[in-house]
Amino acid sequence: MKWTIIIIPLITCTLLFAAESESKRMVSNKYNDTTDVRFASAINRATKDSFLAASRYNLADLDVITTERKATLFILGYSKMDREIEAWYFPGKSDKRALIIAGVHGSELSALEIARELITMLKEGNQPYYSVVIVPTLFPDNASKAIMKPATINSVDNIGRYSYHGAVDPNRQMPSPGKPFIDSCAKDHVGRDIERENQLLLKLIRDFRPMRVANLHAIRNSKYGGVYADPRTDHEGYALGYETDSSLAVDMAKYIQGRGGNVAGNNLKKKPTALYYKDPIPAPAGMLQRRNMTGSILNANRGSGVSLGTWGATAVVAEDSALSRPAMRIITIEYPGCKRPIDYKTPAERQYHQRQVKTFAEALAVNFLGEGYVEGVD
Repeated sequence: MKWTIIIIPLITCTLLFAAESESKRMVSNKYNDTTDVRFASAINRATKDSFLAASRYNLADLDVITTERKATLFILGYSKMDREIEAWYFPGKSDKRALIIAGVHGSELSALEIARELITMLKEGNQPYYSVVIVPTLFPDNASKAIMKPATINSVDNIGRYSYHGAVDPNRQMPSPGKPFIDSCAKDHVGRDIERENQLLLKLIRDFRPMRVANLHAIRNSKYGGVYADPRTDHEGYALGYETDSSLAVDMAKYIQGRGGNVAGNNLKKKPTALYYKDPIPAPAGMLQRRNMTGSILNANRGSGVSLGTWGATAVVAEDSALSRPAMRIITIEYPGCKRPIDYKTPAERQYHQRQVKTFAEALAVNFLGEGYVEGVD
């Protein structure tokens, strides 16, 4: 059966590229309450010889940061409540670029821990193959809400998942598949305003131009924890082939399982898969790829829309060639459970999840940032 998808955005934006000057205001480098004491101390110990001062750079200085090719902590921007959104740049052995983000859903605190663990590894360990930007907490305001209510973490209350009562799911605010993000028309697929934090992410993707993106999430039901890949398509939605995307995700899952981690959703013991259980089956190359446009069930369809996985895995073609890009390889991690290791009651549980967080971070360092399934080579 051949599927036909008709996408009709509810709002049309004039494709004008309006260069916006980034704010140069910098505030004192205080670590907000989404950063635990251990991680804040590790950052404070970083010397000027190892890292450039965070107060020197923001997103507008990205070209300078990548040209200097030094491990750099910079400020992506500011949240709605004026918290700093930190980003880390690590130069790789190649000219290939990757992006890793966590905290799209602030309630998924374990995902933030994976990002922080990876940052520590890259500071202390070997240089990755890919040059990478890591954003450990995209929505720090929302993560702060979750931390302030520790008893509700991993519960159906989902405190911190959304920015405010009645807000659209932060992971459903992307532009229409195949269409670019335009600063002067910051609307999602169905015409809703894109939140400030997601606008900063879209600007980062536009300016940094990563070839692959890892989106770190967490899931309450541990049987769906795992590593998943979104099928890549051209700008019209026709599949480009799923084999290497699937293989990378499965390799990451095997690495995690081989070290005692839980990736039950990948079904490695019976029939390994990189397909998230809610997503349509990957189409053969050249066929139209169906997409999941429905996420959480919320009033007024606030849980529906285009996810980063769908938008990122679809090529973008624009009248302004600077806004066009190939389909990005999108890997989504769903850590089993939203709690941080310190949120568990017993020492055994805390130790288990600390090891598991480290193992997920290692899979990112070894497989995702390693020299495997390289775009343009595979």
